[in-house]
Formats: sequence, C-alpha cells, structure tokens
Amino acid sequence: MESTTIKTLHETVLKCRLVFFDIVHELPYEGPCRFGKGKELEREFDEMINNEAFKGVQMGINFNLPENVEMLEPKRYINHTENWRISEEEMEKLCVGSEETDVYLVSTTGRTGEMIVEFAQMVKKPVIFVGNDYGATINTSAMLARGIETYSMLSWDQFKKTLRVLRARKALANTRVLCVSRFGHDYSLHDSNDSFISLDKVTEVLGTKFRFANLHEVIDQIQEIDPTTNYTTPGRQQLNINADDMVKVNAVIDDLMNNADPCVMERENMIPSVKMYQLVQKLLGANECNAFTANCPDACSTCRINKERFTFCISHSLNNEQGIPSACEYDIAAVVSKAALQAMSGTASYMGNTAVLTLPDGTLTEDGFVQHFSKDHVGPEKWDALRGTPNVIMTQHSVGNRKMKGFDEEDARFSVRPFAYSGFGVTMRRDWDKDAGQVITMCRFSPNCDKILISKGTLTGGFGYEMDNCTHGALFQVADTQKFYDAQIQVGNHVPFVYGDYYDEMVQLAKILGLEVLAC
Repeated sequence: MESTTIKTLHETVLKCRLVFFDIVHELPYEGPCRFGKGKELEREFDEMINNEAFKGVQMGINFNLPENVEMLEPKRYINHTENWRISEEEMEKLCVGSEETDVYLVSTTGRTGEMIVEFAQMVKKPVIFVGNDYGATINTSAMLARGIETYSMLSWDQFKKTLRVLRARKALANTRVLCVSRFGHDYSLHDSNDSFISLDKVTEVLGTKFRFANLHEVIDQIQEIDPTTNYTTPGRQQLNINADDMVKVNAVIDDLMNNADPCVMERENMIPSVKMYQLVQKLLGANECNAFTANCPDACSTCRINKERFTFCISHSLNNEQGIPSACEYDIAAVVSKAALQAMSGTASYMGNTAVLTLPDGTLTEDGFVQHFSKDHVGPEKWDALRGTPNVIMTQHSVGNRKMKGFDEEDARFSVRPFAYSGFGVTMRRDWDKDAGQVITMCRFSPNCDKILISKGTLTGGFGYEMDNCTHGALFQVADTQKFYDAQIQVGNHVPFVYGDYYDEMVQLAKILGLEVLAC
C-alpha cells in the first residue's frame, strides 16, 4: 500500500510532564528541620508556598522550552506530611500517562526524596530534576546510584540543551533508513566499507531501523509502464512513475531551472534524475522510512545508470533540504550521522569526501605522499591561498542543498549542473563562499557504532560551483587537523556537518548513548 506521508525527523516531538511533590506540616512547631514565626508555622502557609512554587516552576519551564518539546498535563502529589506515609493510590495516579511521556520533570518543596526515587522506579523514564538547590544534588545522586537515568543542571540554558539532546536521541530511535542495495545489506565493499559493520548493533545502540530495496527493482520502477510488468518483478504491483508523478517531476524541474543561478542543463537531461527522486519519495512513504541511501559504484558498474541517464545526486540534495537525511555511496554511517546532526540543529546537513589539506603549522599535506585528487577542483587561486593557512579541511560531494540555515529559511544561492560530462545527472551546488565565517558542527559514527567523532570548525568558502561532475565542496578550518585526522581514521571518510555550534549537545548525546567521544 503506497503511503504519501513521510514523518521527517524535525517533526519529532519530545513529550515532557512535570510532577511536583508537596510537603506540608500538620502541626505548628519548631525543631531541627522546621523554622518559622507565627503564621509561618501554620499548615495554610505551607500550602501557599507549595502553590506558588508549583506555579513558578511551571512558568520557568514553559518559558524555556526549546522547539518541538511539548509539555503534557502536569501532575502533583498534594498534602504529603511529616508523618512520612506514602499513598500507593496517589503514587499510581502520578504514573497515569507514563506510556506517552518521554521525560519527567520533577520538582518539590523539600523532603520528599523517598517519593521521588520511588516514582522514578515506577515509571522507568528519564527524569530531569528542576530547582531546589541542595535538593538537586540529594535527589539526583540518589537516583543515579539506583541506575535511574537522571539529569540536573544549574541554568535554564543547560536545561534547554538537555531537552534538545533527549529529543535528538528520540529522533535517532525514530529514524528508519531506506537502503537501496545491489549486493549486501549492512555495507558495501565497493562503496563505503568504512560504514557500519553490523546494523543490528546500530539498532541496539541507537534504536535506528533499516529497510531494504533491491537496486535493479528500483531502477525498473522509473519506467512509465504498467507497474505489474517490470522485468525484475513480473506480475507484482510496484510503484512505477505515472502521469501524476510526472506532474510533480516537472514542477521540481521548473523550480530548479527558474531559480538556479545558473542552470546549465536542458530539461530533457534533468528528467531521469528527477524521476528517480520522485520514485524515492514514493519508496520512502511505502516503506515508512525517513532517511535514504543508495549505491554509487555498485550501481554505476551495472551500466544501468548510464543507460537510464540518471544519478541519485539530486535525490540526496532535495531529501536533505526536506529534513530527510540522505547520503551517497551506501554510507549508512553517514546517513545516521546526518540524522543526529539534523535532529539536533533543526537544519539540513551536507556530507562528502572529507580530507585534511593543511597541517596545524599551515603546511600543505605533502604532494606525492598524499594524492590531492581535488586540487584541480579547488582551483589554482584557492589552492595557493591554502599555503600557510593552518588546519584546513575539505568536504566534497555534489549534493549541496539550499536549507543549511533552516528548513523555513529563504533558499540559498545555488547552481544546477550535470554530474556526467555527457550531460545527465542533476547536481545542486551551493555557493559556500557566501557563508564564509559560518561556524559548523561535524560528527561521524565509527564502523562498530561504539565511537563518534565530534568537531567544530569555521567555513572559509568552497569550490566547484561552476564545474560539472562530483567536484563541489566546502572548505573549513578546525582547531587541529592532526587531531581531527587521528580521530577520522577511527570513523571513516564522509564526515557530515551542519551550520551552528552544537558541539556541547553532540558530546552530551554521545555520552547518553554510551559512545566514546573522539573530540577534535
């Protein structure tokens, strides 16, 4: 059954619920843990303080909620007294709705620690303790010691970051990658053998799931024929491109041709690649997936790409700017890395071949020892300018997109050029020079999904905007390219990035997931 709805990662909502624990005194007395004068020792005063504290916590939380975090109806344990009896019935009421709650925000006016621990053990959900200075260290340490996932922080800024991190973890668990494969499932020896070795391990660690489609069956479906007559699946109803799809195909082509600066392709040469993009959308919907990758060398060597005159490049570009992580060369590790970055940033990401160009002292990596495949792509002027500029890295693939600054932001300047020198294969190329000075955040999971490279840098420009083929790339500086390289050789080639500084959040996410952080 064909589905037209793709639930993108940026639609993931983290659902939180406040649970507040009161404490009231039954009798007016003073002692080692009770102080006050006159009315301050009355029960009514405690109730007033509890009500005000409850309102104050709600106001603070609601004012500091990041995007895509929803507060569910709060719950409250009222009238716990210093007789210390805990009502099982009242505790069970607090747990109602736990199945729809991702994170509990817990607060109290004091001396309810045993109840907080018991509640957390009952719901078995992450807990963020909010407010109550020394009470935070008491209750957080008590829960951590019991193996309860608990967070406590010193500022609303840290609070917002933690919610963004927990939302990103949920988004990763909600990621379902459609993998178009020719030979194997987990990884391709001829594409990215530095990708994940075991997808079962990835599902165990991240919760991400994977669905598979056969390359030849997919390519058959770009034909506008009876969808039961495909060569590889005779008699089976498939999702072949049809007349309704061609309306969408032509609308995409119109958008690209009318808005590119410049578009140097003829419509006829654009149609096959955009038809493949439309088919990918149908396959994503039918398989309930929200991320995508497909073979490159494995597919190219069939000669069917040449025969049908398409590439997957524009599929990746358009997917990414719609919030669908999408990566070349069957690099599933790159797709999931992009998913983590996009979930954290709420923006599109970019990936490509990632290589160190200059060392920390500004020396170019040595010709002869390092073969600079992209030297001609960068161009002589920019290449010469690299000499003496320390810690420069490039990332290169012709899969730029227009939404690096946000899915709702104005489209960035882009050009449309062919991948193949014979004229086919639509590529979108972003003008990276326009964004020089932009801070970026990078990450990549290791093949065993036990480590993650996390780095921050500054975009310095790009190259290949006016070239064909896979010649498009970005240039950026990091703190130390040697340290970056030492980390990269443990995780692999393609290191995706997003605009913005999310370094701290990515490190926190890695720690929550139990990954070793390769900070660079």
